[in-house]
Parts: sequence; structure tokens; C-alpha cells
Amino acid sequence: MKERVHINVSPDVLVWARESLVLSLNQASEKTDISTKRLIQLETGKQQPSLDELKSFSKTYKRTIATLLLKTPQKEKALPIDRRTIDSVAIGNFHEKTIMAIRKARALAQSFMELKQELSMESQRFNLYASILDNPKEAASKIRRLLNLNELRELTNINHALDGYIEKVESLGVAVFQLSLTQDGLRGFSIVDDIVPIIGIKRGGEQPHSKIFTLFHELGHILLNEGGLCDLSDKTNIEIEKWCNAFSSEVLIPTSELLQMQLVADHQRQNQKIWKKLDLIELANHFHVGPLAMLRSLLENQLTSKSFYMEKHKTWNKPQFGRAKEPKGREMHKESLKERGRTFVTLAFRAFDQNRINMKDLSDFLGLKFSYITKTRELLNS
Repeated sequence: MKERVHINVSPDVLVWARESLVLSLNQASEKTDISTKRLIQLETGKQQPSLDELKSFSKTYKRTIATLLLKTPQKEKALPIDRRTIDSVAIGNFHEKTIMAIRKARALAQSFMELKQELSMESQRFNLYASILDNPKEAASKIRRLLNLNELRELTNINHALDGYIEKVESLGVAVFQLSLTQDGLRGFSIVDDIVPIIGIKRGGEQPHSKIFTLFHELGHILLNEGGLCDLSDKTNIEIEKWCNAFSSEVLIPTSELLQMQLVADHQRQNQKIWKKLDLIELANHFHVGPLAMLRSLLENQLTSKSFYMEKHKTWNKPQFGRAKEPKGREMHKESLKERGRTFVTLAFRAFDQNRINMKDLSDFLGLKFSYITKTRELLNS
């Protein structure tokens, strides 16, 4: 009978790897197909894992075998604060896919800065700040002027508008990525303790106008130097979430401009609180927001009734609202461009064209096989 080879692994590293994904012993046992009793033996150092068990840990904990063979656990920054609530109660737990998305965002930010270094580009340092005691509308007005957001108003293609807003925010010294956030009800997150401030936006299942709102909500968090994982609920009782929602709304729908719109003036004159959906869509398209965000702004300005808003909120805020009925198969070059953003991908190709990086490096920066690189460049230039 062939003797099993056991690997000398630090039990502290095994515990750290499991806990970094917030997995209990029972959950880890189910995923690795290793008994709880055996896991306890390995995590207390009473026994050492076999090579097959080590491979299973690597796959389950999303760590390389080399990492699991370290003598001591790696030092990692904490997750952003959980700002989600259910009935005003903090949730406080995350799916492993959410944790992996945070890790990926940090890794992409590191790659983004490496590309700038390869190109000898000086990085813009984010040097703006606000206080929770500040009026969010005043903070929003300053950002609108600083970024000259009015020049994006004429963009009628909402996807082009999203790209434009992202590039504006990136010009402040923020890294923006669109990531797969399929769990935990997250719409976005912000990180303020990394090499550069990071904004993560939910990539799939979101309309572009929703992503734009999320973008500025998370920028609000960065201005306050208080990152977080957010669901952007308008029912939240968390003051910072209320502030960031109000900030984002005013950035996109300036009150002064809203009150000058002819449709709004007509409703005011007639004291009409009920809005036709087509009128809401017309206003929403002008401001690059969705009908519900538009209606919320009207409510805050006492231009509609609470009952009318709640009726529409119940209808339009369902999880499936606005999602594609027949999602297409994965197109990796499109995913890479959307995930990393046009600025990141442009820098990667520029570094390659200037012989600062080779094809293998380019493939790594884009997260793509060689066969997708030409398609990605064509998509970038289209």
C-alpha cells in the first residue's frame, strides 16, 4: 500500500486562509470534503495535510499552494465596513464571492498603478474631502463644477455617458472597476485604505443609469474617507448612506436645473403630483438617471406625493426590473474592458506598444488569453 505523503504546513496559515473567506469549520468541511474532525486536527497542528488535502484547501480558500506553505499568515487589509441593512439592522456577513471581488479590486488597483509606473506617469493624488456635517447638496455642486459634468449632458447613449462619468471620477485619482457582485445584495463598494481610493460597481444585472448613481454614491464615501459595502437602499437609517444617496442625487439631478425644466414647471403650476411614466423617463434620460431616482428627487423637492412614490417604488424596485430576459454568453474581451475600464486598458496597450511590457505581461494585465487581445483592442478603438 502506497504511503501518503504529508506536507509541513503552519496550522495558523490554514486557520487564516479559512477565516479570510469567513467560512466556519462546517462550511469548510462541506466544500473541501474533509471531515470537521480532520480539519480540527490540521488546524491545531496535531496532524499535517496530504498533498491532495492541500490542493483542496487551495481550491476552496482561493489561495495558491505557495501561499498556504508560508510560515506565517499574510497580512491583509480588512474588508470595507458593511453598510447594508435589513429593516434598519446591520447584516454583517458576506459570501465568499464578495470577499473575492474585494481582493480582485485591490489587485487591479495595484496593477493600475504599476502600469502608470511603467509609463513614467505621475499619479493624480486624491485630495478632496467632505464631512458628514456638510450639506451634501453643496458638496455635490462643488464636484459638478470641478468635473465639469455639464459637458456630458449632451450624451444620449447611456453607455457612453457611463464611460464618461467613470473617466471624470478617475481623473480625481480614483480607480474604478466594474466587478461581478452576485451575492449579498451589493450595488457597489468603496475602499479608502489602499494604494489608491477604489470604487467597485456591480457589473451584471444593473442598468447603466443605476451604475452611474452607484458611482457617485461611492465617490461620496471616498470624500468622507469612510469606505463601505453598500446596497444603496433609500430606506436606510445609516446617516452616511443617507448622505451619500443625497450627494449622488444632487450630482446627477441638480435642484436648480430640475426646477427650470419645462415639465417640472408645468406640474408645479398645475399643482400636479402624479407623473406619467413617459414624462418621468424624459426627465430621467436628460439627467442620466432611472425613473425611480428621478421620482425620488421629485419627492424630495415636494413635486410628487409620498404615496405615489411608494406605489412606483414597489413596482420598479423588484430584483428583476430592468434585467436582460435573454442574457448572452460570456464575451471575455468585453468583460475585460468593462471590468477594468477604458483608462486601464488603454494604459496596458500603450505600455505594450512602447515596449514597456511584453505580450505575456499584456495578457496578465488584461486577464485574457492571447486570442482575445486583438478583439479587445478593436473594441477599445470602436
